Amino acid sequence: MTGDLVFFVSGGMLFLACLLKLPAVVRTRGRDWLLSSICALLLVGSGVLFLTAPSAVTFLRRATGVTNIAVPAIYILLTAFSGASIVLVLNWRGGPDILQTRRLSRLTIWIYGTCCVLIAVLFALGNTPVEERFRFDTYYATTPYIREMIALYVVAHAAATFTASRLCWRWSHEVHGTLRTGLRILAAGYLMHYAGYDPAVAVAVGARWAGHNWDFLIEFARLMTAPSAVLVAAGFMIPLLGQRGEEAVRYWQLGPLAHALRPVEGASSPVLLALPWWRPHMRLRLTQRQTFISDRIVSCKGYFDARIRDEARAAALARGAAHETASAIAEAAMIAAAVELHRHCSREGFTPAPAESGQNVGHTADLAHISRVVRSPIVRDIKRRVRTDARA
Repeated sequence: MTGDLVFFVSGGMLFLACLLKLPAVVRTRGRDWLLSSICALLLVGSGVLFLTAPSAVTFLRRATGVTNIAVPAIYILLTAFSGASIVLVLNWRGGPDILQTRRLSRLTIWIYGTCCVLIAVLFALGNTPVEERFRFDTYYATTPYIREMIALYVVAHAAATFTASRLCWRWSHEVHGTLRTGLRILAAGYLMHYAGYDPAVAVAVGARWAGHNWDFLIEFARLMTAPSAVLVAAGFMIPLLGQRGEEAVRYWQLGPLAHALRPVEGASSPVLLALPWWRPHMRLRLTQRQTFISDRIVSCKGYFDARIRDEARAAALARGAAHETASAIAEAAMIAAAVELHRHCSREGFTPAPAESGQNVGHTADLAHISRVVRSPIVRDIKRRVRTDARA
């Protein structure tokens, strides 16, 4: 079981990444080439790792009664994974010529689909009576039809991993953020296949053709499979989770400001959709919160007072705050004071004249920065004073 754990955990990561994208594929009914290729690649990759586990190999042989049946199954999945990698990168990057991208995708699917069929045919034509779980490539390196099957799969796999690694690396120079990080991790994962797994298998098989025994390279190739698959899984998951993570962090950062603006009455509010916990749609939640905040700031804008802003800024600088932090505190104090005035006037049923030139006073700091300091002592003191003055 210990030997299976690495393969099951790695395959589980790929399968989890597939599940994250599956709802979007269902919504588009498979018409989105990018989403479909992502799910295909992750699903095939997880199948490779699950099937590579020693206990899975034994189970498949016992279930089918065919000696070495797991080998062509793994080869077919690896070849399909190779083709899906190229299709994914082509559609992920996109470009001005969509038709050209579609033609290249269909050509890749046709070539690697043909390779998968040929692998199955060659295995059926060959003869592998001795079960070899770990040294199949070298043990049957000189067997008719089987040697052609091995060579076909190694060449197809190496060509695809090299192409995918090169495409990811070149594309990473054109983007930023989590997408660049994910692409470079993908390039490293594919490169481990091309520079580690494929040469090791090819050299070991070539050595058998030359009459030598370099079977230790097969064990090295097996050791390269799991870490490279983990890198590939991480490369796909980081851009997906990274964007959602950034949206979740900003949603959380805006919480204090949204709470501070809640007393403002009469402002329009976004329609809050019922969102289940298992499908958080963080981008939609973030949009709703930002709209909620903006609408209430607009309602209070007539009560903005530049004098309060300047007072709060001076107090923050006097306490040693940085200029950026002092500016955020100043605008948070101005907004908090405006909320108090707006709430008081709404409760009393009258609308006094707004603060002098209040309509021309605005906030320039990022809302997240304002939200971070809206509970600072300076803001609380000014808010308390404005509330007292309004009651008086």
